[in-house]
Amino acid sequence: MNIKQASEASGVSSRNIRYYEQAGLICPARDPSNEYRIYTEELVRTLKLIRILRMLDMPVEEIRAVLQGSLPLARAAEKQAERLAQQARELETARKFCKELQQHQESAASLDTDACLRRMQETSVSHWCWDWVNDYRAICRAEHRRVFTFTPDTPVTTPAEFTDALFGYARAQGLNLVVTREGMYPHFTIDGIEYRAVRYYASVRGIPTARVRCVCCDPEFAEADVSSWRLRLMKGLHYAAPALFMLGIALLFLGPRGLLSEWWGIAILVSLTAAGISAAWYNAHFYYNDKDNQPHKK
Repeated sequence: MNIKQASEASGVSSRNIRYYEQAGLICPARDPSNEYRIYTEELVRTLKLIRILRMLDMPVEEIRAVLQGSLPLARAAEKQAERLAQQARELETARKFCKELQQHQESAASLDTDACLRRMQETSVSHWCWDWVNDYRAICRAEHRRVFTFTPDTPVTTPAEFTDALFGYARAQGLNLVVTREGMYPHFTIDGIEYRAVRYYASVRGIPTARVRCVCCDPEFAEADVSSWRLRLMKGLHYAAPALFMLGIALLFLGPRGLLSEWWGIAILVSLTAAGISAAWYNAHFYYNDKDNQPHKK
């Protein structure tokens, strides 16, 4: 079918079809006899999908990633839902201000502009804090998609045992797991998302116990939609929480007593901080996002 027929079948205007082609969302074949574009039924279906996602106000860049398969549709929908929720909060705040202006029935000449600006700036600060909270939640969710750990039921000393351990974990969690590369560093997929696995040994009550750490191979899938500098900062805070907690306890205990002026007080502070850093590293490598007693979440 030609572009007019494709437009009628998909509900997308001819102008937008040409724009989507220029943006790399679609690539129609051409008739070798006249070089006219040929729009197939599959391409019309793609146009309908693009129309649905654009009606959700999803960015063209993310739609392109969905069509190319580098971004799962569920993840794209999650990211867009977060953006829409933020927009909804901002619009609700603006609606409340409009309602107040309407109820007070003040004229432009009598309106206390300084008071209004103060309130709006206070609200902006509140939104700024809420944005940080939402971004931290998004990063935590992304990190939980990126990496998880579990304890296999059997020893993992050979590639075959490693494969059995992965399938045992999948059965326990009710997952669709497919091993794509066997070995002591195997690769596998969960619902089409590829992971790589590494076996470690951790001490449990003095007994060496195998732990398996699985990391997503696709960095884009497991990355939060947060600015790069804020992403690095919040990741650091997320993983450094045990160390920061130990440091805070030490300061609360030593500071009010004036013990930080003594060498042994400083030694205690350094020791507790080192213990916190060690605990943070240990938990991140052996027990982060532990899946032994909880269902797997994508």
